[in-house]
Amino acid sequence: MSNRRIQSLRSLARQIFRSVLASEIKPKSVRPIRFEPLERREVMAGDFFDSALSVGTAPDSDSSMTSGLSGEGEAANDLVAFAKALATANVKLYGTAWNADTTQQRNLFEDGGKFLPFFELTNPDRSPNALGTSTGITTYPTWEFQGGVRVTGVLTLQQIASNANIAIPTSSTPSIDTIPTQTLLIGSPLHVPVDAYDPNGNPLVITVTSNNPSVVSAEVLNGNRSLVLSTEGYGDMVFELFESEAPRATSRIIELAQAGFFNKTTTNQVTYHRVIDNFVIQAGDPTGTGSGGSVLGDFDDQYDVDLQHNRTGILSFAKSSDDTNDSQFFVTEGPQRNLDFNHSVFGQLVEGELIRNAISGVPVASSTNKPTTNVVISSATVISDAENGMIRLKAVGGQTGTAIITVTVQDSEGNSTQQSFSVTVSADNKNSAPFLNDIAVPTAVAGSPVSIQLTSQDVEGDPVYYDATVPTGSQYTVAVDHTTGLVTLTPNSGFTGAMTAT
Repeated sequence: MSNRRIQSLRSLARQIFRSVLASEIKPKSVRPIRFEPLERREVMAGDFFDSALSVGTAPDSDSSMTSGLSGEGEAANDLVAFAKALATANVKLYGTAWNADTTQQRNLFEDGGKFLPFFELTNPDRSPNALGTSTGITTYPTWEFQGGVRVTGVLTLQQIASNANIAIPTSSTPSIDTIPTQTLLIGSPLHVPVDAYDPNGNPLVITVTSNNPSVVSAEVLNGNRSLVLSTEGYGDMVFELFESEAPRATSRIIELAQAGFFNKTTTNQVTYHRVIDNFVIQAGDPTGTGSGGSVLGDFDDQYDVDLQHNRTGILSFAKSSDDTNDSQFFVTEGPQRNLDFNHSVFGQLVEGELIRNAISGVPVASSTNKPTTNVVISSATVISDAENGMIRLKAVGGQTGTAIITVTVQDSEGNSTQQSFSVTVSADNKNSAPFLNDIAVPTAVAGSPVSIQLTSQDVEGDPVYYDATVPTGSQYTVAVDHTTGLVTLTPNSGFTGAMTAT
């Protein structure tokens, strides 16, 4: 939904509440009214009208539902600050990463979910861990408040606040998840997620500056859509897509997601069929074997020198050999530079690292690396993310050094926050392989040679050696200038048909 439509709904909400307050209708019960927060990125007008017309009154001033209905400049429930306050008060949330109720409870805090004082009670195989055994807790989630008082089940924000004796903080100022110190390698641009949050749910504008642009350049990527992968029980991972750099790869994942290819139904289930801790989690095959795909067929590899497997959360296509990409993808854990320019990078994890990490640790069969308990993708959706963003850092001039990067996030009401982090530029010990640019194949004239000019890219600018072969027994020959990349195919006398070269 566009920002304009979201703002229109907010305006309409305020008008409805003013009218309702004026009428002083007091029903016997009050149904909470909550917009689905922008962190969930969808606001359904029908859902709002259903709730609004059923209530007939405004919510109490201390109700948690006010977070989605604040007007311009008004303070709303700050769920990030609330989660941090619970941790400071020594409140504990016990549960499991794979449990749907635990995930529902954490999601109620929106971006604050990652700051909750959460304690995992099971091992990767879902058996009770040492903490689960010592606490004796078997119902997920279970809250433990001051004095050791335990309350089980999914609680509302107000119930949590009352039990913890903590007022839900309010604010109109956006915040940014902490960005740690970064190491930037020469020739290997780094994409740094900006996981932002606005209590009012306003769209956010992200800007970035470098205090040493002659060593490190910094830019905000704009115009990209994002992919939301929802995993059954675990929650959502949000990836910003590199639509400008990898249009072929991103258009494929977008087409599949919008067609519902990954969505769980009674007849379709896509799982993470290959999980290797500290390497990758892989999915996208409805057969769950690693040999299946979509009806769209294969598409060619697509590389960009700015897109490398140099951090956790890189989203890239899996394939069996060159140019056999279809629907299978993987997400990296840690740098996996041996995959550079061999697999097509098309996205970066911005939000949901806790989910990715939990999936990466599940038990697998030793022979196949397939999880022993299915980890199922419930849905995949493409959104325009109005909260989060991505900055690209590049080493400038091939020199080492340091820089301070400052990120500013501002909402539509003029409220803003800043965060700075340091970047150290180091030499890259990885010499990347060169890759061919897309090849424009001309139409040949029967009996005449045809020339094809190959071009390529190499991160380090090393000299490139070109070669080409044709199938044994072909009725045509190939000649290659190994330095310039000019390939000439010459048909034998009387030959007609297609000529194929690798």
